[in-house]
Amino acid sequence: MGPPTDHRQDTRPEVTGLIEALIESIPEIKSVLAAERGASGKVNPSGDTQRVADEQIDEIVFDCVNSLDGIGQYVSEEREGITDLGSGLSVATDPLDGSSNIKTNTTVGTIIGVYDAELPARGRELVASLCLVLGPVPTLGVAADDELIEYTIQDGAIVGSRAVRLPESGGIWSFSGQPTEWTPALRSYEETLGQQYAHRYTGAMIADVWLLLAFGGLVGYPERSTKPDGVLRLLYESNPVAYALECAGGAASTGSQPILDVEPEGLHQRIPTFFGTQSLIDELETRLDSDIEA
Repeated sequence: MGPPTDHRQDTRPEVTGLIEALIESIPEIKSVLAAERGASGKVNPSGDTQRVADEQIDEIVFDCVNSLDGIGQYVSEEREGITDLGSGLSVATDPLDGSSNIKTNTTVGTIIGVYDAELPARGRELVASLCLVLGPVPTLGVAADDELIEYTIQDGAIVGSRAVRLPESGGIWSFSGQPTEWTPALRSYEETLGQQYAHRYTGAMIADVWLLLAFGGLVGYPERSTKPDGVLRLLYESNPVAYALECAGGAASTGSQPILDVEPEGLHQRIPTFFGTQSLIDELETRLDSDIEA
C-alpha cells in the first residue's frame, strides 16, 4: 500500500488486498476515462443509459476482485445478477459513479461496499466501504472499524493520508431533481436550508458527498414525483456511502429511517437517500414526517 503514512487502518486481509488492487488499477481507469467518453447504446439493469466507460471500468473492478482470495460474490450496477466467485465476503460496486460528468470533465469515482453476508444484505453487514474519488488528485476513502481515512494516491502509491470527520456546523446543501418534483415538506425545508447554507450540486454523488465531508451540511437524492423510489441504488451506492458517513461522524437516512437498517428487496433496488450531519438528518426526518401525516 505504499510508504508509511500518518494513518493506517487494520482492515481485514481481503479488504487490504482490494485496496491494493484498486490503487494499482487507477492508471488503467484514468486511461479509460480519457479514451471512452461516449454512450454504449445500452442501458444497465437499473434502466440508466450506459456509457462505454461504465462497462470497461466494471471489468477493471471485477478483475481486481477476482484476483483476490476470500471473495464469494460480485454485484455491479452494470451486471444483472450475482457473479459467484466461491466463498467469502461479498462485493457490491458502482464502478463509475457520475458517468454523466465525463462530458464536462468533472469529478467521478468508484464506490465499493464489502459485506460479510450473501447479497442482497443490509448495510449493517458491511465491514468496509471504498470510495475512489477521481478529481485533480486521486484519493481513496476507506471506511472501516468506525473511521474514515482518505488516502492520497500518486503514481500507484499512497503518499499521504488523513482522518475524515464531518464538520458539525456550517456547510452546503443540495437535493437532486427539480423543486416541482419534491414533496411539500421537502420544498419547505429547501427554503430554510437556502437561507443558511451554500447550494452545491455536481451531478455525481461521490463528488457531492466529498463536498459534504469537507464543509458539512446535507445532500439528498429524494423521492420525487418522477422517481418515487429515488435515484440511488441501495446495495452499491446508498449503503457504502452511508457506512462511510457514519464512520466520519455523520448520518444517512431514507427520510424516515437509517439507510443501514433498510432490509433489501433486490440487487438493484433504488431508495431515497440523504447524507449529512446528525442534527440536519434529525430535522429532515421530522419535517418529512409531516408529509406522511398529511
